[in-house]
Amino acid sequence: MKAFLSMCLFFGALICLDTSSFANDAIKFGNVPDDFVRNKVYELDLGANAVVLSHVGIAKIIYQNPVGFQINYLIHKVIKIISKDGVSHSDFQVPYYNISGRTDIVRSIKGFVYNDENGEIVREKIEKIHVFDEAITKTYKMKKVSPPNVKEGTVIEIYYEISSDLFGLIREWEFQSSIPTKWSEFTFDYPDYYSFNQTNQGFESYSIMERKTGNGRTSFHWAVKDAPAMRPEPFIDNPMSYVTKVEFQLEALQFPNQQRQTISGNWDKLSQELLNDEDFGKHLSKSKFSGDIVAGLVKDAKSDVEKATLIVNHLSANVKWDGKRGIYPSKSLDKVYKEGKGSYAEINFLLTVFLREAGLEAHPIVSSTRDLGFLNPSNPVMYKLNCITSLVKLDDKEIVVDASIPDLPLGFLPINTINLRGWAVIPNGSKWVDMANSSFNSETAIITSKILEEGVLVNVIRNNQGYRSAASKSKVVSDGLEKYKQEFQVELKNWELLSLNLENVESKESPIIEKFEIKGNEGIIFSGDFIYFNPFENMFLSENPFKLDSRVFPIDFIFPQKRQIVYSFEIPKGYVIDEMPKSMINNFNDKDLVYSYRIASQGNEKVNVMINYQVNETMFHHSQYKDLREFFDLISQKQKENIVLKKI
Repeated sequence: MKAFLSMCLFFGALICLDTSSFANDAIKFGNVPDDFVRNKVYELDLGANAVVLSHVGIAKIIYQNPVGFQINYLIHKVIKIISKDGVSHSDFQVPYYNISGRTDIVRSIKGFVYNDENGEIVREKIEKIHVFDEAITKTYKMKKVSPPNVKEGTVIEIYYEISSDLFGLIREWEFQSSIPTKWSEFTFDYPDYYSFNQTNQGFESYSIMERKTGNGRTSFHWAVKDAPAMRPEPFIDNPMSYVTKVEFQLEALQFPNQQRQTISGNWDKLSQELLNDEDFGKHLSKSKFSGDIVAGLVKDAKSDVEKATLIVNHLSANVKWDGKRGIYPSKSLDKVYKEGKGSYAEINFLLTVFLREAGLEAHPIVSSTRDLGFLNPSNPVMYKLNCITSLVKLDDKEIVVDASIPDLPLGFLPINTINLRGWAVIPNGSKWVDMANSSFNSETAIITSKILEEGVLVNVIRNNQGYRSAASKSKVVSDGLEKYKQEFQVELKNWELLSLNLENVESKESPIIEKFEIKGNEGIIFSGDFIYFNPFENMFLSENPFKLDSRVFPIDFIFPQKRQIVYSFEIPKGYVIDEMPKSMINNFNDKDLVYSYRIASQGNEKVNVMINYQVNETMFHHSQYKDLREFFDLISQKQKENIVLKKI
């Protein structure tokens, strides 16, 4: 998977230059064409609720007395709101930092809101009262702009500048977003005293891709035209991880008559800054309140795994997540514990501290959630860090743990947290770790059925461990068993639910067991002297999830998983087997995916079918898409085959 991602995301070989479309569609500030305000749809994406009409950025390093060299960013963005669902795209956020005496200064914020009022284009100014400051932490802040009078059809344009001496945190430029982009353009210009490592990512063709040198300066210039929205697709719920973008990392400095200075602005330095930051590092210290609690929790534990399980279960049950993300606690951990409610960071800082109090080696992991994209190992970007988990060593094995979800057992992470890699903040030993589950998500179903005159009577014992188990337990606890049964019946569609019993609802570590009986006529056809029976009609894998001929994005199954179905049915009296599918074993890419269909009969009394499906590798390159589609085609075809019974 790591080799795949290196190939897919971080090499310029993916860049394609389209010289046939070199027109500059950038909009100048204050000159939004009236037609853009009057237009009701975006013709290249009729389902879009908003569109970026123009997004232009310039980053330039210049010398300014008396402060010295500064990076000046000039940003201009124009967005069209098409429908009510797109109104949320009218709000702008500009993150800025103050780290180790170096700082960003956001200034010159201005803009207009354009509306079509009875055929007349009305332009309204964005004022100071529409601009807000939010202090996320002492080092990380956010400028927020909420334009006035935004509605269907509105066009908003915003302009702002940033002056910065944070040369180790050059801002990346994304040419796409969750809505389509008509034109996006970025220029980076700097003196040759500076050397930068450039990284390009993405699948879109560049309308402009230039590099110019001269007069002691280097300038890069890119533009992308008519970029599609980055929307989720089947087996790719985090499209922003693959957005077309460019990043820069300061590599070296060499001023006249001076030696070349290699700059090691990297993740190790970020670790040191975090550990020295009182908003981060001080929360990792042990305290009397945590020591007393943990001592009572783990006094009878017989292993490290049992200690970790007790701590995770205790915190997830007693401290509820308030829905806020980030990597900095906003209040003391003892207060969070006493109040029984906290942010993602606060809960998992508590987790790290409690694990340490239990004598376990534990360290915080900073990462980004799936919606923000992957972290780049060569470029530490603070504003992407919105997630904290904990790395704990259990019996010589390191696993990632989380205490924010009450129903997830040890070994499972919230799905939005599983995002390739995270950075474990460890004094003198920080490192990358895989943000992955340490346990398989599994489902086992034992099914027995009996063919009746009017259809099929089916008894199921289904055992789920992992995400479905956690979700089912949560629903039962929050909504009650009767509502759960109602929703269960809806999921069954054409089947009638006769009975349903649940086991292990109160046990977090044990799998939920669903025992139910259903009746229906789906998958069975009575035709003269023959019965055509397909026990897997409309069941899992009976349809190929990959419908398109080709694909741009990778295929991401997110987490390893196992499914097993053991199905047996009695052959009705007076019938014999006339035709039966053949067994099949189908492996993909050296058992990265495994599927088997085994069928056997016990004379003319019973037929037994066992299906096994296992996902061992979760990420596949888009070049493997056709082979994957064929793999799932074989599976769906196999599960559509009928067992034919003949009357005697």
